[in-house]
Amino acid sequence: MFEYLRDKVATARLRARYERRVQERLMDLVEEGTQRPVSEDAGDWLLVGEKSGRLGESERRELRDQARELVRDNPHARNILRLLEAYVVGDGLKLTVAAKRTSDEQIEDRWLTVLAELWEEFLTKNASHFSYREYARRVWRDGECFLRFFDDGEWPPSVRFVDPERIGAGPDDPHSQGVITDERDVERVRCYVQLDRDNRDVQEMIPADEVVHTRYGVDTNEKRGVSFFASIVQPLERFDQWSQTELLARKLQSSIVLWRKVQGGAGNAAAMADRARSGASSELDGDLRNERVLPGTILTTSAGTDIQFLQPDTNFGDAVPLGRMMLLCVAAGAGIPEFMLTADASNGNYASTLVAEGPAVKLFRSEQEFFTAAFGRLWRKVMESAIAAGLIPAEVLGQVELRWAYPELVSRDRPREREADVRLVEAGVLSRAEVQRREKLDPQQVAEELTREQPLRVQLAGQKTDGSGTDEVDA
Repeated sequence: MFEYLRDKVATARLRARYERRVQERLMDLVEEGTQRPVSEDAGDWLLVGEKSGRLGESERRELRDQARELVRDNPHARNILRLLEAYVVGDGLKLTVAAKRTSDEQIEDRWLTVLAELWEEFLTKNASHFSYREYARRVWRDGECFLRFFDDGEWPPSVRFVDPERIGAGPDDPHSQGVITDERDVERVRCYVQLDRDNRDVQEMIPADEVVHTRYGVDTNEKRGVSFFASIVQPLERFDQWSQTELLARKLQSSIVLWRKVQGGAGNAAAMADRARSGASSELDGDLRNERVLPGTILTTSAGTDIQFLQPDTNFGDAVPLGRMMLLCVAAGAGIPEFMLTADASNGNYASTLVAEGPAVKLFRSEQEFFTAAFGRLWRKVMESAIAAGLIPAEVLGQVELRWAYPELVSRDRPREREADVRLVEAGVLSRAEVQRREKLDPQQVAEELTREQPLRVQLAGQKTDGSGTDEVDA
């Protein structure tokens, strides 16, 4: 009996709590709809008929959902994202830490090795939570990326991606977009508002020094980014609708009509049609079975009846240029040539393909420069944690520069080009430093390394001349 009463009391408490939460929600909605005093108004007034030109929170959320659906289901959008990943942050992306040329104090070589090892330790520990490809993919797809650091006192620090829908405005500041900035400087972020996944209440105020936020496709004074696919969402949707219409027209055009002529008058034709419909048989016609052809129609007429079947004309010859025009709009919005979008280079020859890939190469290089700055901020954040842990001195960061090696954008006949460069060097047209720059090498660094290796090469050459140690050298 006592357990029953306790359960009844608990049920009443839950009901009362639920009613209280509903009433609080209703009061919040009513207060948001009422007028506020001038001192409490958020501002952002606009003239009638004018627009701010910036996306609202609901518009940005809808665009982000559309972009995610496109890259998951649409083959062209998925191909664009794969091309960006392969050419910008694909195989070959590597970081090299070198001494800064303009630095007054030369850094010791051992610190360069230590910095490279610390970065590799960070990547190894967070291999299942962070990668260059995922970081770039989130930026292109969602328009922004939030990477949070969790400093638990151990090296290296742990990082986790925060979904952009978890960062949003709270009830106290509905126009903040989840990014609380300085009152006089919108580019100086103080903290990020993390919302609860279920009820959208404010869950935590994350300090700005714990988050690396990368925005894409917006001005510097905007708080949130815009997806790379913002300009091609509607063209891709129109192309899908056009494809469905054309496929439906093909089905209609493939309908079959079987015209059966019966000798005699209209009465014989009607009797034949009735027997075919009912499955009856007679002595004159023999075994007559019910026939069914799908999709299609069977016509039974007399010889004196003239029937003409008009097949639907879908104007397929006019539809093909229309579909290509829509794909060209998508390619223009993405900044890549048509053959990269459709994976079909049959519309052009080798020369035109080389010319068409020029804008795409420039696009990929600009994206590489964008992520050079983004990954540079991430690297410095990791090294600041290393400084806090006492692994490296603070002055080391000011004496080094980062050199990112990205995937090759152009595939050419490299042996023939190298042979031509060698002949130009021998003829005095090109310098060795220019050839090294073409190979994406630092001439000064190469000269220093060659100077350090010079005694070793002399020693190896002497061993080969004397004939001693040949096996060891060959090994």
